[in-house]
Amino acid sequence: MARISAVAYGRICGACALSALFAATAATTASGFESMPAIALHYVSPFDDVPPWIARKPYGRSPYVRSSKMNHSQPAHATNRAETTSLERPLFAVISITDQHVSIYNHRGLVDRSPISTGMAGHPTPKGVFTIIGRERFHHSNIYSGAPMPFMQRITWSGIAMHLGVVPGHPASHGCVRLPAAFAAKLWVMTRIGERVVISPNEVTPVEFANPLLPAPKMLAQTVAESATPASDAAAQPSLVNPRQYAEQLKAKAAADGAAALKIIKETTAAIRIKQQDAAHASTELRAAEAVHSIAQARAGAATERYETAVAAVGAKQPDSIVLAELKPENGNAEASRFTKPYDAAETARDAALTAKKNADAALAEAAAKLETAKAAADARDAELAEANRRLDEASEASQTATKAEKEALVRLTPISVLVSKKDGKIYVRQGLAPLFDAPAIVRDPERPLGSHLYIATAVDSDGTSLKWSVLSMPGRAAEEHSERHGRTASGEDQFGSLRKAHGSGSTAAEALERVEIAQDVRDRIAERLWTGGSLIISDQPLSGETGAVGTDLTVKLR
Repeated sequence: MARISAVAYGRICGACALSALFAATAATTASGFESMPAIALHYVSPFDDVPPWIARKPYGRSPYVRSSKMNHSQPAHATNRAETTSLERPLFAVISITDQHVSIYNHRGLVDRSPISTGMAGHPTPKGVFTIIGRERFHHSNIYSGAPMPFMQRITWSGIAMHLGVVPGHPASHGCVRLPAAFAAKLWVMTRIGERVVISPNEVTPVEFANPLLPAPKMLAQTVAESATPASDAAAQPSLVNPRQYAEQLKAKAAADGAAALKIIKETTAAIRIKQQDAAHASTELRAAEAVHSIAQARAGAATERYETAVAAVGAKQPDSIVLAELKPENGNAEASRFTKPYDAAETARDAALTAKKNADAALAEAAAKLETAKAAADARDAELAEANRRLDEASEASQTATKAEKEALVRLTPISVLVSKKDGKIYVRQGLAPLFDAPAIVRDPERPLGSHLYIATAVDSDGTSLKWSVLSMPGRAAEEHSERHGRTASGEDQFGSLRKAHGSGSTAAEALERVEIAQDVRDRIAERLWTGGSLIISDQPLSGETGAVGTDLTVKLR
């Protein structure tokens, strides 16, 4: 998630903040959250679901309204509820500035509706296609004296959000969308980060839409093999799964790979501790063997020197053979004995030096053998430690790869968003509130307006492999200005359809698809990630500056 400055993060409209001070008491009674446990500021990431403590304690009766079809017959001011049903996703919200109400839809039609209060003159609520990008159960403004804004659901990082506030029946905020207390609490439980919010000058209603030019999901070969009996193995064909199932399998595989890597890390880390001790012990023994060998080497050298000296002494004291023969020492001549005694002593010393040299050489050989053994042991311990460290590095790398793969799989589990901008001449693709890629896009007849159209993949079709779509077509600028001058005179789609004819304010949803040319490889990349909740915007407008590097979805502002 992008790092947002404290000022930008708290820049929710001042009038909204001040009004929330007075609305907090009403919210306590209307929504029943005085019985809720005390909770600190809570932020829901793009991959979080509804907080469990909220899910366990819904606000009164089920807030959802059933509609068997995409029903647009309910008048704009209606707030009565139909029979309840389980909520089906994706949801999307449509805010009408003129009617001052918000309508929540899913593929079955209208889910719920509530009055609201949008921006007053001088502080208008921006119009366009947005997304819920942040939620805080107990938000406090950073720039308006910490004023509370309960049930805050952010749609721009520049300070626009839906939150509890005073709803006087007319525009009164500084740009935010104020919600009545009970509905703010209900909407908090219903919605999630990543769901679309359309803000229109007048009422626009989604219609079921089918067109062969819409993106179609690609079925993918599953990553986890199905169990099969031996008899069927030979004939088994790779099974295909939809992009969401594929992402779930990727997530499961990444989690399994990560768990296996962590197990290896744990086991290898324990083994490394033992091998480090063994290597340290072998190193100590090697140093001791080196010391013994050094001493033995010195002793052998000294013994060799003494022996050589003794040998030289024997040679020096060798008596003259002629004199020795005359003295006839064998006859016991005392003079002869005195003459040969030094020689005999030298020979004795030489023999002793030789014995000492042999002993020193034997000790040196033994020390050398022990040194080689110690070296081999130390080398083996070092090699074992190095191998364990290598396995640890591999396991750590595998763990990081698995963590990255799991994050990527989690991103793939979120709805994909696509924007074709005629102004930019590009197609932008995002998922998980972060960019995937962008590429060139061609719009035929560029001088003719496209309008702005939001196509949402709302459900899986009966075949299980294709999607059902709904479309919301926003009024062009000429239609909007005409509406602001003359007010609403017809239902949203009919009104804007007639204004398109009168003012040439844009193509129909089908015409917009027909005018867009996108490379096949781009379509293929989208198809691999497209499933329910995915959306496509086709617009004359450029990518809004509200779309940051990360933490935001593709956003289009109409004015």
